[in-house]
Amino acid sequence: MKYARLRVHHTAETRHPMHAFEMAHDRIDSAELRHWNTVLDETNTFVFRVRGDPDPFRAKLESRPSTVEYSLTPVSDGVFHCCVRERATETDEEFIGAVARGSLVVLPPIRFNPDGTTDLTVAGPAADVSAAVESLPDGMRASVRSVGPYHRRAGPAASRLTDRQRSVVAAAVERGYYDSPRACTVSDVAAEFDIAPGTAAEHLRKAEAAVMRHALDRA
Repeated sequence: MKYARLRVHHTAETRHPMHAFEMAHDRIDSAELRHWNTVLDETNTFVFRVRGDPDPFRAKLESRPSTVEYSLTPVSDGVFHCCVRERATETDEEFIGAVARGSLVVLPPIRFNPDGTTDLTVAGPAADVSAAVESLPDGMRASVRSVGPYHRRAGPAASRLTDRQRSVVAAAVERGYYDSPRACTVSDVAAEFDIAPGTAAEHLRKAEAAVMRHALDRA
């Protein structure tokens, strides 16, 4: 089982109208799709997390003929949530068919970026992951940001480290490398394992990157 973090590039015609609206409106900072339910009556129901002013967002929803119903939560710390049910377009159905094909699962959130691209993560058999990248509708293309075994995403951050990385990080923590101010240097950590400072630094860098990716995924 594999996961792949994808960035989908859209033409203006295939970009969702709400995404285009968010890009253009200076009172909407960001939006991401948290939950997604495809109903059998040719509608989709979404829950969005939006940072910005709900008034223009509400006005846009009300003006769209495809909006069936919606509700917004009160704003908290500049953020509100929107649950909206809308009629699915042909482009919606083609996109869903590509990224939810076979045994493939879309892992929330789906992020709508200010440059018009969309970031999402899919998980499933390797063949389905590859097929999703290759079978997007016309006007969309995907670039793969990262890919790997799904279990690396599923467990705690420590489970993503190799045994060597975990040992080097443990030594760095014990000797005070992460204290402020630092109580030791990379060379001191390297001496613990009789390895070059550059090798120790590489172990630490990769371990830190794994921990930070995990923190962002959980967030």
